[in-house]
Amino acid sequence: MTWGGFLSRSLSLIIVLPLVLTRLTTAEIALWYLFSTIISLQSLVDMGFSPTFTRVIAYARGGVEAEDLDDLRKRKLLTIKAETNWETIERICSTMRVVYIRLTLISVPCLILLGSWSLTKPISATETPIIAWTAWGTILCVSTVSLLGNLYASYLRGLNQVALLGRWEIITSLGAIFTSFLVLLFNGGLLGLVLANQSWRVLNILRNRFLCRYLFEKRFKAFRWNNTDTHIMSAVWPSAWRSGLGALMSYGLVQLSGVMYAQFGSVSNVASYLLGLRFIQLISSFSQAPFYSKLPMLTTLRAQGEIQKLVYMAQRGMKLSYLSYALGFVGLGLFSKPLLQLIGSNADFPNSVLWSLMGLAVFIERYGAMHIQLYSITNHIIWHIANGISGSIYLILSLILFKYVEVYAFPIALLISYLSFYAWYCASYSYREYDLKFWIFERKTLLIPFAVMLSYSVCAFFPIFTLVKGL
Repeated sequence: MTWGGFLSRSLSLIIVLPLVLTRLTTAEIALWYLFSTIISLQSLVDMGFSPTFTRVIAYARGGVEAEDLDDLRKRKLLTIKAETNWETIERICSTMRVVYIRLTLISVPCLILLGSWSLTKPISATETPIIAWTAWGTILCVSTVSLLGNLYASYLRGLNQVALLGRWEIITSLGAIFTSFLVLLFNGGLLGLVLANQSWRVLNILRNRFLCRYLFEKRFKAFRWNNTDTHIMSAVWPSAWRSGLGALMSYGLVQLSGVMYAQFGSVSNVASYLLGLRFIQLISSFSQAPFYSKLPMLTTLRAQGEIQKLVYMAQRGMKLSYLSYALGFVGLGLFSKPLLQLIGSNADFPNSVLWSLMGLAVFIERYGAMHIQLYSITNHIIWHIANGISGSIYLILSLILFKYVEVYAFPIALLISYLSFYAWYCASYSYREYDLKFWIFERKTLLIPFAVMLSYSVCAFFPIFTLVKGL
């Protein structure tokens, strides 16, 4: 169902994207993808609380008491066969609500100031700046309630309602795609597109709230919403801030590269880069489904001490994740450019070299990210170290290289940062925790997808090799 949800959202590539690229001007296309980037960056405001709350709810589903929601490496030899601990889940949810209210009060003013500043130049390049600013105002209004929606999603995922959530996401995604298609078909423009998408964003939050209140004998509805619980906060805060910092220094920096490039690059180049970044993000999100949808179950298995079953399930999910990423990346690389030319797109697809660099960098990131997720179900979080160091390498290299190779600096710096530290550091913790051997574990998961990626990239770089040889 998670895969189906990603697939339904990916239909926008076929149904909505052609109209976006032909009905909007180049400046509006760049602005639309900047809006999408800023919306996706709002997940950083979460500061890592959402995956952490999901994880501790899954622990409670495995029978863990609130006072024991700490580092599960201490529980290696302990097998739990208890029923779902609803008292602990109630205390977690009460803490979640307070945390998200506070985060909203802090984040919205920052979003108004920093977001508006970053959009000044791109909006001024459009033909109707007033309409563009109105669209941005709509996004700001919806942002005031979007963080509270994380509470409902974390509750459902922690209780392993991934399939149910996926089914509803398929329905609402199809509704959003159909609405966006109609808006663009009847020349609703950028403002109409934003209104349509933000309306469905609100409906998604209301849908998840409804599901929470009426599942599991309406327990959520009967919860006592007290203040933060000290035991819960002491368990989630160390993991949350590490996860949040890690997300900022990895996903956050990559997405911010598009925002910063928009301040210096030409409209056409910015639109092309943001389009490629959006494609890579879609492929990456789609490929996460086979593995990430299993995380609540993997967490419960870890709490119950079922290590062998956990490793088998994780290996299978990783294999499918790598394969889906590699096939999606190569497929878009081969067919996107001619298809965009066929429809008369106002934004170009990134050239093959830039696309290959972006794809290889994110593939290496997927390797490290899945291993760090596998290790993180112990509730010992190393994201702040892994992403902090690799993110610093990326930031320094991209600033140095931008002067010489411009937009290529971003994927080159990203690839170097992942290869030099992030990938091997994350995997080493996972291998040690579960007593895994690189070749035995990865030959059935990583080898074939990596060979596919490498073969495509070598072909993409071939013109460069020929040019260097001629010189």
